[in-house]
Amino acid sequence: MSTDGYERPEWRAIAAAPMLAAAYVAVAYVAVAIGTAEAQPADESFTANVQERLGFDAADTNGDDFISEAELARDAAAGFSGLDRDHDGSLTPEELGLHDPALFARVDRNGDGVLTFDEIILHKVGGFEKADRNGDGLVSFDEMVQEAESELGVE
Repeated sequence: MSTDGYERPEWRAIAAAPMLAAAYVAVAYVAVAIGTAEAQPADESFTANVQERLGFDAADTNGDDFISEAELARDAAAGFSGLDRDHDGSLTPEELGLHDPALFARVDRNGDGVLTFDEIILHKVGGFEKADRNGDGLVSFDEMVQEAESELGVE
């Protein structure tokens, strides 16, 4: 067995895909938040939309153009694992890098200054339920973008 816990190289690639999706979604959220500070030229807006779409498509593992709660959980677990560099089961602000402190505080339910997987998945499932505007148990790309913009206060 290799030192990273993956016996086969292709497992490494499979595990990395959701982490890449999480990174794209994080970049897209930042791009949307930055867009509220000043008007953006059309090409920057297009780039943010492409980044959001790439993140969405990476999380949509069955390719049906919707994210299910299972796909959300799988993506969140892989992203958490990839960010938890010291493998202690929690994410510190340092492990997250550039982040929104107010959002961090909302997700950190017990206020201990670190995020556990339980705190993150509770936040993500709450967002999923809000995003699922038609109540079908699935989130479309448009629903995801609308909820992300709502959470970030973008109109």
